[in-house]
Amino acid sequence: MKINNKAVGLGELLLRLTSNRGIRLEDASGFKANYGGSEANVIISLCHLGHEGKVLSKVAKDDIGQACIDFLVRNHVDVSSIVRDENPLGIYFVEEGEGARASKVCYNRKWSSATRMEKTDFDFASCLKGAGVLHVSGITLAISQSARETALEAMKEAKKLGVKVSFDFNYRAKLMTVDEAKKVYPLVAGYADIVSASPWDIRTLLSFEPEEMDSDKLFMDACNHFGFDYLFTKKRTILSARSQTLKPFCYTNDRKFEGQERKFEIFDRIGAGDAFTAGYLHGLLLDYGCPEDAMDYGMANCILEQTIFGDCSVFTHEDLVDYLKTAGLEEVKR
Repeated sequence: MKINNKAVGLGELLLRLTSNRGIRLEDASGFKANYGGSEANVIISLCHLGHEGKVLSKVAKDDIGQACIDFLVRNHVDVSSIVRDENPLGIYFVEEGEGARASKVCYNRKWSSATRMEKTDFDFASCLKGAGVLHVSGITLAISQSARETALEAMKEAKKLGVKVSFDFNYRAKLMTVDEAKKVYPLVAGYADIVSASPWDIRTLLSFEPEEMDSDKLFMDACNHFGFDYLFTKKRTILSARSQTLKPFCYTNDRKFEGQERKFEIFDRIGAGDAFTAGYLHGLLLDYGCPEDAMDYGMANCILEQTIFGDCSVFTHEDLVDYLKTAGLEEVKR
């Protein structure tokens, strides 16, 4: 089954400032600058993988906001629907982990332009025209009430237009309480076709556990109950700040797909989850009926993204195929 090749992401954009390796944030005298944001990371990756991509967001009218837009343009993203605002771009600071010392991230986004997104900022019928998928994450639900209403309106319009809705739970306790999330996430689940979630997300945020069950049955029952076409997840084992293993999974209402576990070394872990999402969406945009390939593309993109600096994967379809061949998955054919 084919769906349209275009992907649209709605969410915040941020300036990332990273201290030099081996330097803690409180001791930093300089930072490397980069731009990102959960949904934008996914769309940038999909553009490099050969798809059309558009970002819907609100950014500052100043030079930093323009630099962020220029960054998206350099990565082949359609920015024609981005709205400009007097409020500043959100910022986050990163201290990279090393050995026994974990990474640290500090956010400054409370009054950012993205938190002021309104559903009246966008003509969703026009923005979603020709799209195969709309992608939103739980972060957008959490940054402000108006951003949440904007995301819900976009998903509602996508369903009207027959556009698939992708949702990454991406719950952040510092942005939203569990009690608040329990009211919002079930609303999103009613629109979502493709989700990325953990067992905790399903059990807690959707309040879904009709009886004691293992994760496999939980995920398949959730697909059946909420009407998800696909639920993607991954098992990550942290060996050190620079070494992990990853194993991907995909579920439908009656099937489980399980990928190989791979060990890999990390250069920069930020954006790995978004790369996983972009990889499996890439597979589904190629063939919506082939979740096993989509799962493997997700794993490959996630691992490769962590070998470079920055929030988003810039690897091509050929890069993913080459990686999968070296991982012993030659049957991934496209």
